[in-house]
Amino acid sequence: MPSWLFSLQFRLVASFALVLALVLGGVGAYIGLEANRQAEHLQDRTDRAHSFRVQEILARFYSHNGDWSGLQPVLERTSFALGRTIVLLGEDGRPVAATTSETFRFDKMRKSDFMPVVVDGRQVGSLYIERERKHTGRDDFDKGAFSRPPDFGGPRVSAVVVDAGQLEAPLWSRFAEVTHRSLLWAGGAAGAAGLMLISLTSRRMLRSVSTLTSAARRMGRGDLSQRVPEEGRDEIGELARTFNTMADGLESAERQRRNMVADAAHELRTPLSNIRGYVEAVRDGVLEPDPETLDTIHQQVLYLNDLIDDLRLLAETEAGDFGLNRESGSLVEVVRTSVEGVRARAEAKGVALEIDLPPESPSLEFDPTRISQVIGNLLDNAIRHTPAGGTVRVSANVGRAVATVSVTDTGEGVPADAIPHIFERFYRVDPSRSRSTGGAGLGLTIAKQLVEAHGGTIRVQSAVGEGTSISFDLPVGG
Repeated sequence: MPSWLFSLQFRLVASFALVLALVLGGVGAYIGLEANRQAEHLQDRTDRAHSFRVQEILARFYSHNGDWSGLQPVLERTSFALGRTIVLLGEDGRPVAATTSETFRFDKMRKSDFMPVVVDGRQVGSLYIERERKHTGRDDFDKGAFSRPPDFGGPRVSAVVVDAGQLEAPLWSRFAEVTHRSLLWAGGAAGAAGLMLISLTSRRMLRSVSTLTSAARRMGRGDLSQRVPEEGRDEIGELARTFNTMADGLESAERQRRNMVADAAHELRTPLSNIRGYVEAVRDGVLEPDPETLDTIHQQVLYLNDLIDDLRLLAETEAGDFGLNRESGSLVEVVRTSVEGVRARAEAKGVALEIDLPPESPSLEFDPTRISQVIGNLLDNAIRHTPAGGTVRVSANVGRAVATVSVTDTGEGVPADAIPHIFERFYRVDPSRSRSTGGAGLGLTIAKQLVEAHGGTIRVQSAVGEGTSISFDLPVGG
C-alpha cells in the first residue's frame, strides 16, 4: 500500500474530513427535517387560510346573487389562483360547480373533506379544496394542464372579483428544497475550505517533524552535529529545543569519551614506554639492575597502578548503579585523619598544614572511605601546587542543613579561564607539567563525582599568585 496512507498528515486530514462529514450530516439532517416540518406546518396554515378565504368568497357570492347561478367562472378563477381543484356541492349534496385537473378523481372525495359554506347562519353548500397543489400559475394553465370542467348550467356571470395575488400560496416545498440545497452547498464549501486549511496547517506542522526525523536519522548514523531550527513556542518548537539540547549533550559526551580514550592512552603509553626502555636497557647490559634502576621502574609501575585505580573509580562513579556504603560517623574525625595522612609529605616539601576544626560535631550519614578519598585528592592537589614555605589550611563546619569542608592553599592559583575546566578529566592548568609534579589530572574529577554521589556540591575559588580554595558541601540529612 502507498506509504502516504500511513502518514500523519493523511490521518489528520482523513480524521478532520470524517468529523466534518458527521457534523455536516447531522446538522443537515436536523435542519432539513426541521425545515420540512416547518414548511408542512406553514403549508397547512396557508391551506386553512385559503380555505377560509374561498369560503368567504363563496358566501359573498351567494349572499349577493341569492343562489349559485353563474358561479362557474368565479370558481375557475379562484381555482386558477390557488392551483387546486375546487368542488362545490349545493344544499341537496349535488355538485353545483367544479374545476378539475387531469389527475383529479371525484371518487376519491370523502364527506369529511368538505367544509360548510354558511350564509346568515344557514349552510348553503359544501366546499372541497384539493390539498395537493397540481399546477403553479398561468404557465400551467396556458399549457392545458386543466381539463374543461363539466358545465352545471346557469348563466356565467361574476359577482365577485377574485384577486389571484391574494390567493397565491407560497411554495413551501420549494422553500424546503432550496434550504436543503443551500445547506449542502454551504457545507460542501465549508468542508473544502476546512480540508484545505487543515492540509496547509498539517503540512507546515509536519514539516518540522520531518526535519526532526531526518536529523535524528543522520544522528543515528553518527553525525552528532545535526541541529534543527527552533521555531515557535508550541509543542513542536519545544520538541526542537529538546532535540538540540539532547544533541548538544550527545556531542559533548562523545567528545569527552574520545578525549578520555586519547588521554588515557597517552597517560598509559608514557610510563609503559619508560618501563620498556629500562627493561630493554637492563637486558642489553646498558644499565645495571641496581636498586636505583629498580626503584625507577617500581615508581612507574606504581603510577600505572594508581592511574588504573583512578580510571576504574571514575567509571564506577559515572555509572548509574554506583553505590555508597553510608554509615553514621563524624566528618571532623575523617578530615583530621586525612590531614594527618599527608602531613609527612607536606613537611617533606616544606609546606605547612593548618587545621581549623570544631571541637565537636554531630554525626552524619556518609561513606567515610569515599569522603576520605575526596579530602585526600584535594590535599594532594593543594600540596602539589603550593611551593615550599607555603601553607595549606583545612577547615570544616557542620551546620543544621549543610556540612562544609574547605582546602585552601597559598600556591600559584588558577587563571580565570581555566576554572570552568578544573574538574574535567585529565585537565592540567599547565600542560607542560610532568606526571611527577602534575599528576594524571583525575583527582579533582573523582572528587567531584564522589561529592555529587553524596548529593553535595563542590566549587573552586582562585586567583593567580594568591592561591586556590576548593570547598564541598554535604547535606546533613544524608
